[in-house]
Amino acid sequence: MEAEVNTENTVVRLVADEYASKILRTTYGQALSVQQISKQCSIPIAVAYRRVGILEKAGLLRCVRQEEVFRGKKVRYFQCAVKMVKVVFCDGQFLVEVAWLPEEELFGQTPIAEGAKS
Repeated sequence: MEAEVNTENTVVRLVADEYASKILRTTYGQALSVQQISKQCSIPIAVAYRRVGILEKAGLLRCVRQEEVFRGKKVRYFQCAVKMVKVVFCDGQFLVEVAWLPEEELFGQTPIAEGAKS
């Protein structure tokens, strides 16, 4: 139960965070690199990398593919993994409900290589 509460608190904090919510909105339905996220959301690149890492750790953002771009350097592309987050105050308690996107909507036609998922 404690881990569940911490996860709920994390989700609430992230969806309320200006930068994290911009990232989730921008990556809903489309996979973007951190550089693209930074530019489209007008977020400093260092902040974008930090928020993407936090969102990925919380499961709200998923790496859906990666590409080798130059001499082994890889670029990862991220997509919002949630369809809906609902926060309800009921009988003196906050309840958080998350509806996750199905895998096929996340990975679409270009799934990440099996050995490259992390």
